[in-house]
Amino acid sequence: MLRVHARHGMSRFPMRLVAAALLIALPAVASAQDSTGDLKAQIQQLTQQLQQQQQVIQQMKTRLDAMEKHEAEVAAAPPREAPPSMAVASAPPIPVAPPKPPSAPAGEGPKGPEGYISLGSDNWLKLDVVAQVDTLVDEKRIGTPELFVTSAIPVKGDPYYNSGWRSTLSGKQSIVRMDFQRESPFGTVKVVYKNNFFGSGSGDMIYNLQYLYGELDAETYSFIAGYYLSAFTDIDAFPNTLDYEGPNSFTFKYAPQLRWSPILTKWGDSTLTLPMSIEKPNADISVPDAFGTYSKRPDFTIGLRWNAPDGHLQWANLLRDLAVESSTDNRSRSTSAYATQLSGAMSVFGHDSIQGWASAGKGYANFLQDISGYGLDAAFNPSLQLKAIKAVGGGAGYTHSWAENMSSSFSYGYLRIDPNDNLIIDQALPKSTRYASANFAWQASPHTMIGFEYLWGSNKNLEDRNGDASRIQGTIRYDLNP
Repeated sequence: MLRVHARHGMSRFPMRLVAAALLIALPAVASAQDSTGDLKAQIQQLTQQLQQQQQVIQQMKTRLDAMEKHEAEVAAAPPREAPPSMAVASAPPIPVAPPKPPSAPAGEGPKGPEGYISLGSDNWLKLDVVAQVDTLVDEKRIGTPELFVTSAIPVKGDPYYNSGWRSTLSGKQSIVRMDFQRESPFGTVKVVYKNNFFGSGSGDMIYNLQYLYGELDAETYSFIAGYYLSAFTDIDAFPNTLDYEGPNSFTFKYAPQLRWSPILTKWGDSTLTLPMSIEKPNADISVPDAFGTYSKRPDFTIGLRWNAPDGHLQWANLLRDLAVESSTDNRSRSTSAYATQLSGAMSVFGHDSIQGWASAGKGYANFLQDISGYGLDAAFNPSLQLKAIKAVGGGAGYTHSWAENMSSSFSYGYLRIDPNDNLIIDQALPKSTRYASANFAWQASPHTMIGFEYLWGSNKNLEDRNGDASRIQGTIRYDLNP
């Protein structure tokens, strides 16, 4: 309030005060001084005082204007930045650089691996949904319509051996997958989820969990805990078939597990690792009703894997314990089982690639694609001793690139079991099977694939009765985030 009055009324108030004082003083001066000269001197003195007061007022007004202008400029100016030490303390943490940052113009914030989105706080998510439909035409009835299982091909003398051709459609290869990643002081932490719709039960689309595991990917090792493919399975050597089942002799098994893979050495971009795991055992044995299967210890795998930019080579070994026990007299029988496998994939001739695998052992039928679930891990002999069943399997695949978005893949597999003559086994079970496939795939866009495949298989049972069958498959696949 003082400033407002000073700004708008200070120049007039002192002059009125001086004038009033002058009016009061003049009569007194007239009565006290008769001399005109003295009166003029007094008037001149008062005039000088009045001029001095006006100068003081003008100085005060100038100072007031300057102060108000300064305050207005301060109010309109942006807030000052905090000192460097305060800015560091109050700013959010700088994100850790992602494993594979894409190129980005200067000034953009850090991004996660390609196809991932940020969840904040260095968390990244990749969501992938694959919608696929397969049209299947079979020359005869082959077990489950959506799966080309060569061991299910009817042999001579079986029902449906002379059955006619048939067709169906399937969407069971559709996939939902989620990959989570974040950086930690120990390495990249991952959680992976995946499912398709090949679950057991009636219906077209039955939920089937494939992956649910966590992984710590460090500089010198990786550690996996959860439900995932067995470490004995080399999924990177799987040929590019449109058929979901794939080659008969491929070792393919999911299991809850703990897996540790230390890196032994590095050569440039190549590494040599020592993968080892303990996994849930699943003894697959055909036993009489009074017996049940179990294992005294988990399955154990150990091997060596060489990874290079153009391919990989893996040697894996499996150790198992197979046992049965009676529910009536507490009798139990057990046997040891083992298997070894060499597998790999390599780029050749530019964009072409080759895949291969070979395995042998006894008591590992539950790991072999074509005969898993038949109870062929082990069997009793006439003395009720439990014996593991020998098996061998192998195969190869080749992928040829016709153009940047067109390719063909070919694969072949052979599988055979060799039980002892005196083992008690159903003679209608498969003894050996063969599998072959050839396809053409067109990647019409980054998200759309159209392909056709021819499949052939043969089956021979333990009585040496044979059968074969063919299938033609057409596939359309839409991939949300390839």
